Amino acid sequence: MPTWAAASTAYFVYLWGAAMARPGLPAPARLRATAACAAGLLLAALGAALPLFWLQSVVLPPIVLLVAYWAGGLLWVRPMPRVERFLVASDRALRVPEIASRTPRALVELQEIAYAGVYPLIPIALALHMVCTPAPDADRFWTVILVTDFICFGMLPWIQTRPPRLLDPAPPWRSSFRTFNVRLLGEASIGVNTVPSGHAAEALAAALLVSGAPWPILLWMWFNALAISAGAVLGRYHFALDAVAGWAVAAAVWAVLA
Repeated sequence: MPTWAAASTAYFVYLWGAAMARPGLPAPARLRATAACAAGLLLAALGAALPLFWLQSVVLPPIVLLVAYWAGGLLWVRPMPRVERFLVASDRALRVPEIASRTPRALVELQEIAYAGVYPLIPIALALHMVCTPAPDADRFWTVILVTDFICFGMLPWIQTRPPRLLDPAPPWRSSFRTFNVRLLGEASIGVNTVPSGHAAEALAAALLVSGAPWPILLWMWFNALAISAGAVLGRYHFALDAVAGWAVAAAVWAVLA
């Protein structure tokens, strides 16, 4: 069994247990979460049973990632006001709204584009990892990415907050590309906040997984990680502490598994 499939099995079993234990979760949501976990377990089993490189390394892991994300969102019950107040106060202490309002327009657009760019960044990072690093290993790559995301998504049953853009609907800055991001999140995201930030965690994990590549590639990947995380925070898609926690998770997972 690929390591990523074993990790996925553990995650979906955990999430099913969380769905059973989460107080206040409506019965229909509990049933949908159970079905999503069953789908995730089936995908992991397919990854173990069908030893085809393209299936184990290209097709199934990103589908598992999406199922893990949406399955975690099904465990949403209600926002936690104390946690939200703490996160808002932390952003104010770090002067996040002030920094966002003073960001030059060119950097604003760059960060908004970078925030959306996390979605194609993962397959690009996989290609760079396989071609440009001295010891490529697709299973290790996906294990680091998925475990990083599983930790972020796995906190959703216990830390339930809304993203800052919903707590303060006023746009943090002027941006042409922001309309696309907000529409994409409205149609494809679970609509709630993940603490730690999956965006920030994935971006850093992708940069770490190309360690050993030529320095221009490393520089570009680290630039992406910084731009995605900054866009997530200053664009008010995530709180600053979400991003810091996401980086901590990614660094820890990479240190242990890579």
